[in-house]
Amino acid sequence: MPETAMPVIVSYYTPATAYETLAQKLQKSAERLGLDTIIEPRPAKSSWVENCAVKASFIRDVWQRSERPICWVDADAELLRLPRELMGIDSDFAAVKRQGWNFSGGQIYFGKSAAAGRLIDRWSAYCSEYPLVWDQVSLGYAWWELSQEQDMKTTWLGENILTKASRRSLKTWLRRRITNAAFFHVQESRRSRKADERKEFGSWNIPQWWRDAAGANRPFPLTAAQRIELGLTEEYTLYKPRLAAA
Repeated sequence: MPETAMPVIVSYYTPATAYETLAQKLQKSAERLGLDTIIEPRPAKSSWVENCAVKASFIRDVWQRSERPICWVDADAELLRLPRELMGIDSDFAAVKRQGWNFSGGQIYFGKSAAAGRLIDRWSAYCSEYPLVWDQVSLGYAWWELSQEQDMKTTWLGENILTKASRRSLKTWLRRRITNAAFFHVQESRRSRKADERKEFGSWNIPQWWRDAAGANRPFPLTAAQRIELGLTEEYTLYKPRLAAA
């Protein structure tokens, strides 16, 4: 029987890639724990970062279809145990902030509330307009804006809810064996991702003032200059000509 007190586990993968096989493992691991799943294929884009930007629009689609809260899990992850931290949770949004500020996109919970829907819409808009900004960075920006506009029930999950594979196989085996984490991330992109000629805006680009405010849960209105510092410029869309290549 499905564990109905838990959210639906949702994910997408690009067909005919390693992610398809990994997504099958994710589905089996969730079903073994009695969890419902929505795991579907989506066509590949021209780069890894653009494929990641599809995540928000996919989540919006399945969130609208689902009558229950959902939890996104990366396709190259597995569930090692029931994520009891999400059982019957009364929040609009739940996520991990690594180092206190770095939004983790590997597992994200969205409740069935108007606030959750608005957060997903805002995130999807950012990913659509700035697809070369990492999706977890855009998620942080969407949370930052919406937190100033309305009350949003947010649960910050402990970093120990997840663990990641190492580049060393023995270390990976040990991590799986001794961890109490619910989510294990294979990090397939380390192996199969191709270098992208276009510039990306990743977590390492985020300025210190944003990190400090996000870590303290104290967002504030942004100036035009601060938005530029956050990569919210034409440089991180797909439409500006790459002048350096001319």
